[in-house]
Amino acid sequence: MKRLISGLLTAALCLGSVPTALAVTTTQTVTAGASSDQTSARRADLQTLLDTLAQHPDLYHANSKQVFDAKAAEIQSGLAQMSDVDFALALCELAALAQDSHTSVSIGSQISGQVRVLPIGATVVDEGILLTRLPEANKSALGGILTAINGVSMDEIYQKMMPMLGGDNAVYQHRKFSQAFYIYEILAHYGVLSDPNGIELTIQQGDQVQKITVDAVDRTTLSKMQLARLERKAPATAPDKKKLYFAKALDARTLYIQYNSCKEDPKLPMQTFTQQIVDQLDDKGYDRVILDLRGNGGGSDGVIIPLLHVLEERHKQDGLAFYTLIGSGTFSSALINAVECKQAGATIVGTPSGGSVDHFGAVRPFTLEHSGLQVSCSTKFIDLAPLLPAAQSYDVQPFEPDVLAPQTRADYLAGVDSAVQAILSRTDDAGQPAANLSRGALAVQLGRDYAARTDTALNNPDTSFGDVCIIAYDAPYISWAAHAGLMSGDSATVFAPNRAVTRQELAVVLSRYAALCGHPLTVDGTVTITDKASIASWAQDAVQALVSRKVLTLTDGAFAPSQTVTPAQADAAVRALDTLMDQM
Repeated sequence: MKRLISGLLTAALCLGSVPTALAVTTTQTVTAGASSDQTSARRADLQTLLDTLAQHPDLYHANSKQVFDAKAAEIQSGLAQMSDVDFALALCELAALAQDSHTSVSIGSQISGQVRVLPIGATVVDEGILLTRLPEANKSALGGILTAINGVSMDEIYQKMMPMLGGDNAVYQHRKFSQAFYIYEILAHYGVLSDPNGIELTIQQGDQVQKITVDAVDRTTLSKMQLARLERKAPATAPDKKKLYFAKALDARTLYIQYNSCKEDPKLPMQTFTQQIVDQLDDKGYDRVILDLRGNGGGSDGVIIPLLHVLEERHKQDGLAFYTLIGSGTFSSALINAVECKQAGATIVGTPSGGSVDHFGAVRPFTLEHSGLQVSCSTKFIDLAPLLPAAQSYDVQPFEPDVLAPQTRADYLAGVDSAVQAILSRTDDAGQPAANLSRGALAVQLGRDYAARTDTALNNPDTSFGDVCIIAYDAPYISWAAHAGLMSGDSATVFAPNRAVTRQELAVVLSRYAALCGHPLTVDGTVTITDKASIASWAQDAVQALVSRKVLTLTDGAFAPSQTVTPAQADAAVRALDTLMDQM
């Protein structure tokens, strides 16, 4: 129980994985006012913060310099009278004027020994803030929706706390609010509470309204309290923050992947994990994958690329049903990954993301010298639209799901993950394998074959093809094929990666590939092709060479040059060419 209670206070002070108003730093005593030395130290920290914010790439995009200057002057005039909490919140409000979710001031354990919290645990569902822990005497209210504190509605409290919430969208702000509303000193600072004792909570239980009273308590008192926990069966998809990523089967069709942080696990590198996913897809025959980004607050957006490439290829070539879950906790690099999943063909399910599609980022963190307050400040603006077509309809706003599926109170109480259930209820979502070989898929097939034959990594310089997404699974192979002279685009900027390959196009590319491998094929005119006149002049030599060597075949003497190629036919042709080259 003590570990549970300690975790409650930690949650109150750490406020999740996104930049927050309260996060653990150093130790300092809360005072009602400040000595002259403390005032000087605060003045120095204020100036350091102002100097740092001035380096923001567009600090005044939402509020003018005059607004910032007025806030700084207000803080300056009250330095001697402020408590440590008031000073910290004042700096939070100053940074929040940037309206940038990556630029913030965090306060933490320097006051955690002094602040008091409402002895409750809570989670957010579609209906509001659902209570999951309460003092034993109030356990009948567990599972209810908190609607007011001391008669002040939660919506009104949210508005009062808005100056400290910052951020660039309402989803982020509501998430931050839900992680801070039960800290007494914050509620007192914004005029919601004036007495830590006898605080009235109004709770909605279905059609019934229940009112209970609690006292705000400090860490020592909290650790000794007996808190009742809402009894419920946790869903199979419950967050497991001890793991950076893991996979589990949900049913005979569905493989679920939880990706909790954009970091490489040194004990399970992403490449190794990706191969495990491939093996499970092959061995178990799963035709649906769910990638869960709802609890991922970011890190390095490139970590997931090996896995994303596999899921994209399986989706496009094999018909794998590919879903990505997002929510208010999807932030920063995880938000970028969500857009990449959409670009890869995934269906996005859940609720709008906490991070904005276009956003300030590339954070520079540091600690204020005297107060120990932690500061993060963005150093650049990230515009995803030029890189990811899926982002082009967005600006500085949350990423929206294709299927809106918020967690409902009824499902939460029943131990059901609403968003996952919305996916599992679908029965006809798996597609069919690709009927025709695309140009991108041909580049992939030959690139992999070449790497295996030569035991070398491909040299993949960037291409100028505007219709090839840089993070697509076939992008490096298209780049290789173009630079190796195997395939050309419709123009210098258009490759047409999704266009189906015809038999005469395949013949030309395979002929070039044989030459690249050091085995050029000479023309052999001994085979008669009845529809030779319909073969394009640029393809006739290649067709004749490959047909005569039985790499490509005729049907009743005809080649059918304009007929599209299936993946199986291309695979057979490449294997036949490999066998031929091995014998040369």
